[in-house]
Order: sequence, then structure tokens, then C-alpha cells
Amino acid sequence: MNKFMNKIEEIFLPIANKLASNKYLSAIRDGFVAILPIMIAGSFFILINNVFIGENGFTNKLFGMPFTKLTELGASIVPATMSIMAILLTFTTSKSLAEHYKSETSITPSIAVVVLFILMPINFDGNLGIEYINTYYTGAAAMFMAFISAIATVEIIRGLSNIDALIIKMPDSVPPSISRSFNKLIPVIITLLIFGTLKMFTNYFELPLNDLIFKSIQTPFTNVVNSTFGLGVIYLLYMLLWGLGIHSAFIFNPILEPIYLVSLTQNAEAASAGQALQAIMTKPFLDSVAFMGGAGNMIALIIAIFIVSRREDYRKIAKIGFIPALFNISEPIMFGLPVVMNPILIIPMILSTFVGLAIGTLTTSLGVMAHTYILVPWTTPPVLSAFFATGGHIVSALIAVIILIISVLIYMPFVAITNKQRMIDND
Repeated sequence: MNKFMNKIEEIFLPIANKLASNKYLSAIRDGFVAILPIMIAGSFFILINNVFIGENGFTNKLFGMPFTKLTELGASIVPATMSIMAILLTFTTSKSLAEHYKSETSITPSIAVVVLFILMPINFDGNLGIEYINTYYTGAAAMFMAFISAIATVEIIRGLSNIDALIIKMPDSVPPSISRSFNKLIPVIITLLIFGTLKMFTNYFELPLNDLIFKSIQTPFTNVVNSTFGLGVIYLLYMLLWGLGIHSAFIFNPILEPIYLVSLTQNAEAASAGQALQAIMTKPFLDSVAFMGGAGNMIALIIAIFIVSRREDYRKIAKIGFIPALFNISEPIMFGLPVVMNPILIIPMILSTFVGLAIGTLTTSLGVMAHTYILVPWTTPPVLSAFFATGGHIVSALIAVIILIISVLIYMPFVAITNKQRMIDND
């Protein structure tokens, strides 16, 4: 088994380290982190409008008081948060990448947003006499376009700014802020010309660049990620890397979260419109069925240790790690027991993940577990996460309890093996 782990480490560790340190993935990850409070706030008002108030809310069912007028508050806030996701991500991702290069962060992110708008199709309503941009091109469906706009803008402006002939140098008497603006003027103009020309080219073929990217990249990638095979490969690698001591979230989240956030947004929009929800794989869904207590349903391992472990060191570490695990922080257990580089515990961690995903996917497909459409904080305790993410669906919380119990049962025989392992070590 140790030889197998060493071979896995030899193959995947160099790749994982390169991905974890990739500047573009890091910029995307940091861009997501920056807008997370806004997304959670928007989801909070979706929860209020669909669970607590409104025609289907608790207040109407229990007291006959739907507070219909009050739903207008959430209805004004939700589009302002969810429908501008691509704009926010363009700014935050470009700002993060600019910080990586230690270049200025006031001009370039703003230009990246301008580039995003240049590439968007503009519609004209003859009856109203106005031009408008469909929020389809500013929301979750345009996230890949946002990343391309952000990264390309930073790289182009950075490259052009290194050409002395393109820099307008101002006298020392000019304030630094104004001087910086003029220094970037020609690179900014050239950047806008590049993307303006690209827009003209795509308009000639009557195919908006965002639609081209969505159809040729985002949709196929989403289908792969959501397929049974894709999920199996992704989360096998995810847990194996955790087993090697590599924080998998830093590698996979920048790749997966754009896809899961699009799915969640589609569900949220469907819920607000009173339509059927379709997408199963979302970040809250995964947190509810496969990341209870952290990666690999780690809180199940802690419970299994309390039940069957006779190792004093394991029980002490489990007591220390229990409270963090309630908020889905698994590092004390991962590195304390450790689970890392411990084949006996890596195996049930992988099994628990797959079982949780399988049960969650099957029950959601059958309509037993509700679809997730609320972006709850990742630190929301297990079971409560499933309850709130599905809009207060009690059966979904019960499914999470069942998955947790099964995960405990999966871990128990392996924890029992560690008892024997300890006895052998003592002998």
C-alpha cells in the first residue's frame, strides 16, 4: 500500500503543485472569494422570498399572511446581485492578476470591465427607442467570457506597458495618480482597439463571442463535469490529492466553481420564477452530501472514532477536531490523526465521498431530495446546510442525516483496523 501511495505521489504531486501555483487559477479563485459575500447575500433574499414569505412561504401557510408587498424588497436585491456576476468577476479576477504582477490595480480592472461590455451584443428596441444589453450576458452564463476578458486585458496592457515608446511620460510636477493614468493611455487605447476589432469580426459572422464561448467551451465542459464519469474522475483525484496532503480546493475550485455557480444561479432563477429546478450539481449540493465536516464527510470519521476507536491519541484529536468539523473545517483531523498519507483512512474517505454523491444524485433525480438553489456559506453545519440550501426542505435534511450515518458505518471498520495497527506498533 505504501508503494502505491508513493507511486501516486510521484505521478500527481508535480502536476498538483503546478496547478496550485498557477497564476490564472489563483486569480480566478481570489476573484470568486471577493464576490462571495454578494452572492450569499443575494441567495439570502431568495431564501426569504421563497421560504419564509410569499404565497408559498411559512408565514402564509401558518398564519395566512404572505407579506406579498415585502417580497418586492428581495425582488429588487436579487437581480442586482445575481445578474451582474460576470461584471463583478471580471473586475475582481483582473484585480487579483494585476496584484500578482505587482502592477497598478485601479485602471486595469476597470478596462477589463469595459472590454467585457465591448464583447457583449447590444440590442435595439425600436418601439422604446433604446439600446440595451440582456442580463444573460452579465450574469452566470457569461463567466467564462468574464475570465477571458479579465486575463486577456491584464496581459495585453502589461505587455504594452513594457514598451517604452508607448508610455506617455509626464513631468515630475504632475501628481502620481494623474501620471499613472497618462502612462497607461496608449496601451489602453490599443487594448480597446483589439477587442473592438474582435467584436466587429464576430458581428460580421453574426455570432456573439460570448455565445461562441458558451457553446464551444462552457457547455461541453459543464456536461463533462456533471457526467457520472467526469464526477468520478474529479472526486477520485480530489480525495487522492487530499490524501497526499495537498489542499485540493486550491486546485479544483477555480475550475469547478464557475460551473457549479452557473447551475446554482439557473436553479435560483427557476425558483424565483416558479419553474421546475433542473441542475443537481451545485456547490451547496456537494457540501451537503460529500463535504460534511470537510472533504470526505470528515465529521463521520470523528463520530466513528468516538464509537469504535480505542486509541487514546485518536480520541483526543477527534475531540479537538469536532468543533471545527461542525463548521466544515477538516484540517485538524486531516493533519492531526493524520488522514494524510494514511491509506487505511484514505480508502473510506474516497468511499464516503462517492456514496454521498451517489445517494444525493439518485434521491434528487427521483424527487425525494430537493434541488439546491440557495448559496449558503460553506461553514454552515452539516444537515443544516442541506436544509437551507434546498429552501427549508426537511426531507433533504433527513437524506443528509442518512448519508452521514452511512458514512460513519463506512469509516468504522477502518477505524477498527487502526486499533489493531496501534497494538502491533506497541508490540
